Amino acid sequence: MARTLTLWLNLFSNAKNPRFFKQNLRNSLLRRGGATMSEPKYVLVRMKRGLIHGLKARYYVLAAEKPVEKQFTRENLRLERIDPQINFVWWDKPAPEIPADFFGAEWEGFLKITQGGLYRFYLLTDDGARLWLNDELIIDAWKDQAPTVYHSDLLGLGAGYHKIFVRFYNKFAFGEIILGWIRPDGVAEVIPQENYAIPSDTKIVVEGVPEGYCVEFWSGGKILEAVADMKNKAILDATKLVKPQDGYFKILTPDGKHVFESPVIRDVWGGDVFQLGIG
Repeated sequence: MARTLTLWLNLFSNAKNPRFFKQNLRNSLLRRGGATMSEPKYVLVRMKRGLIHGLKARYYVLAAEKPVEKQFTRENLRLERIDPQINFVWWDKPAPEIPADFFGAEWEGFLKITQGGLYRFYLLTDDGARLWLNDELIIDAWKDQAPTVYHSDLLGLGAGYHKIFVRFYNKFAFGEIILGWIRPDGVAEVIPQENYAIPSDTKIVVEGVPEGYCVEFWSGGKILEAVADMKNKAILDATKLVKPQDGYFKILTPDGKHVFESPVIRDVWGGDVFQLGIG
């Protein structure tokens, strides 16, 4: 009792400076275990989505005297861009860097299936093309030909993201390639842009994090982590996220104390930018 009274008298002697009084009281109570300063209540907001609707496209020049399939190399690459979908009829050059004849193209990304069920894919191609889904070749139309339609077998696909890859070549001045599907409801259409997805970057950035705090991303276990730098940014390597992932973030102090856990966030991917704030 006497020690407590002495403490309060010492603090009160500095009451002429209220700011000093409050700080002295806080420090004294913390030293004596009488109170703790709790972490603020955080909120996490996605400021930018990294997911882009479209496919990564690469265009190559081909030599007439060489086997086509061996010419899709970095040496022959002339153009990289994002194409919204595969729906092309070329009467002339696909781009200024690409000739009208003897060129090849590749498209890759992810196909979003919103409704699981049976799907059939089709390619209209002139000249040759191949289609892979989840690393399985489902249409092989690799030959010189006039515009021809090819269909895949019926495929049972679950809702979610499925890896897709298309390779195409054209030998003469006219070229065409269209990729479509027949959905479970029977509708046949060119696959829409909104059903394709690629990441815009290889990093996920969380801003507003106190320096030295650790940010973790969890989805069935911890997948990513990074420590915030002096600019209050935690930069997570998103190359480990092969496709968009549903998951949540945890924030930990430098000594490992858990101070925040977000709700589950849909489709986290490379290029996402989040802001940590105080709610």
